[in-house]
Amino acid sequence: MRDKPEVEPARSHSALFAGTGSESRESGAGARSGRAERSPSLLPDLSGEAMQTGDNPPLVFLRRALHYTGHWPAATKKRPIRTFVLLYIKQGGGELILDHAPVSVKPNQLLLLVPGMQVIERSAALAYWDVYYMAFQLMRPARSVGGRMLMPCEPNAFMRAGDVAVADMHVVERLVGQMHDDGADSGMVRWKRQLALAELLYIMMSEQGARRGPASAPEAVRRCAAYMDRHYKDNIRMDELANWCGLHRSTFTRHFKSTMGMLPSDYLMHTRIEAAKAILPGAGPLREVARQVGFCDEYYFSRMFKKIAGMTPTVYSRTVGERTQRKERNGNVLKPVNVAVTYVDEVDHLIALGLLPAVVPSDRREDGQETVIPYLKPHIAHLPHIGCELSLDLNRLRRLSPELIVAGRFMKDWGVTGFHDIAPTHYYAWEVDWRNVHRQLAAVLGREAQGEQNIAQFDRLVRSVRDVVFPACGGRTFVFLESTREGVRISPYMSNGGWLLYQQLGFTPASVVSVNGWEHYVTPEAAADLPADYLFVGQRSGAASIHRRLLDELARRRVGRRLIELPRYPWGKGGPIAFSQGVRLILSQFEKIHK
Repeated sequence: MRDKPEVEPARSHSALFAGTGSESRESGAGARSGRAERSPSLLPDLSGEAMQTGDNPPLVFLRRALHYTGHWPAATKKRPIRTFVLLYIKQGGGELILDHAPVSVKPNQLLLLVPGMQVIERSAALAYWDVYYMAFQLMRPARSVGGRMLMPCEPNAFMRAGDVAVADMHVVERLVGQMHDDGADSGMVRWKRQLALAELLYIMMSEQGARRGPASAPEAVRRCAAYMDRHYKDNIRMDELANWCGLHRSTFTRHFKSTMGMLPSDYLMHTRIEAAKAILPGAGPLREVARQVGFCDEYYFSRMFKKIAGMTPTVYSRTVGERTQRKERNGNVLKPVNVAVTYVDEVDHLIALGLLPAVVPSDRREDGQETVIPYLKPHIAHLPHIGCELSLDLNRLRRLSPELIVAGRFMKDWGVTGFHDIAPTHYYAWEVDWRNVHRQLAAVLGREAQGEQNIAQFDRLVRSVRDVVFPACGGRTFVFLESTREGVRISPYMSNGGWLLYQQLGFTPASVVSVNGWEHYVTPEAAADLPADYLFVGQRSGAASIHRRLLDELARRRVGRRLIELPRYPWGKGGPIAFSQGVRLILSQFEKIHK
């Protein structure tokens, strides 16, 4: 029986993943017959010597090796990665987006893709490609109740994915060439290819390890927490996680509690309950909800849910809904701190960390007038405000005497300076991925554990919503239009809204969506003709008249069924609270998207 490859190059129709045509050659483990054969020379004798667990190197099995050469038209393609893949790009042009990180294609480039990664390929127009593709499996020896077995390697436990730096690329080219050798498809030739792949992975791991050094216990713990975030539905054993970290179980438990703020078993339970919260409102039978989040027994699920959430799943589903987001984070009262924040996003970050700043900025309404940040108003309406963006009142800020000021580096670009003359100031680097900023601020304010919990909770929410929404609309295309003072902008892939819609929730951007083009404007009349199945529409401050024109034109052209209106947060600004609201909004719009 033929094994179906995890990523099918022969059907992908792209320069990086193509496998057919007059200029494409296929070789490697069973490539001529389509099989993914495993070399018996590399498999251990499971009935012989005792295998070791923990730090043993993984066993590698080459599944498929392809070589593509030729021109390829400009296109944008998105694909999930379901097995380990090495790409050696000898020549090419364009850009890859690996999860949320853009990588510019350059000659003699080696890339590692891991299972679970989302890859978007943007080929330059008529670029000439010379690409080697190698798909492989990694298995780790482990003990089981019945004896011994091979288990798939967790991607994060292998090595860092993305662009791989190797000192001697001539060695890389030689080993890649051996894996694509056109020799007879015999057992010895397959063994030779296996050895070439193993040698290349050894070089990659040793050089990356030399640069990075051994993983610290907190880093290993975060990898395990990320694994639980992704695989909470599975039967996860804590002793196996400890083995992956190379730690004794008691040591692993101690480090986990120190880093994440709770025991690993409690973290897994909270992960499952948070996933259940995301799907409970309007979900099916309780038995099915329990099964979806990793419980075999619906009665045990109900008991654990009540213990953690304070109410039964039935009561939660009936009474909570959107009110959950208006409660204090984790049921805790916000702790007042004498910290001044200068931008909307920072207020969101501090409240999510359980902190109430002493001084906050205003925001701007759609008509450009200053106002209290709407979605945070219950928390901050009573606090002193110091204006908005370019109109910050530094004299009032000085009179309020904060002990610390938090500001983005972009404030300097706007010409807003002088914070250091008032109080010690922490400048952070703004990123479209709010999680990186959240970690920065959590470290400065001594709330690292809470920050990691917020990030893990958001990641769980995204996965649970994506599992519901993506299967129904994975083949459809989307555009996010923003009404601004300058006109109607096609929001790029790297914007706030693009990050959430395309990178996190997995919606496919239409061909008109650029990676980072912030000056791509269209008229309201042209917006209705954009080649997309659905149009997300939002507005920035000061753009009320343009937004009305856009909505009027879309209504006149009868595109209402394709139109999904979005609030300002988090599509324009925001942090963990706003982005979580945005994810839940998409879930509430699922019925419309599904139709």
